[in-house]
Amino acid sequence: MDFDLYEGLYIFEITLGYQVGDEEHMTVPFILRADDSDDAEERVHEYLEINQLAGKFWIAEITEPFDPEEYQTHVDEGERERWDRLEDYSEEDFLEILHSEDL
Repeated sequence: MDFDLYEGLYIFEITLGYQVGDEEHMTVPFILRADDSDDAEERVHEYLEINQLAGKFWIAEITEPFDPEEYQTHVDEGERERWDRLEDYSEEDFLEILHSEDL
């Protein structure tokens, strides 16, 4: 997992919530690089708006910040799961999550 040093100071794990019928669900966590928790929230909201997902998904959980090197060490040592970056998912990927819950 290579992190761009210019994306932000810290790593955050973000879990998104979504609703299918009357039931609320949560995605697996995604990682996001940001300068602080406010910046992380803004980046997620911006991502959701750009991909026209703002009404379908919301932030359910956000972790405390992790130092990137420390986070990478925890992943390498198996102490943390290796989650995908939020930016690596497209609108279609998220819509597939919604539709898979309908089955």
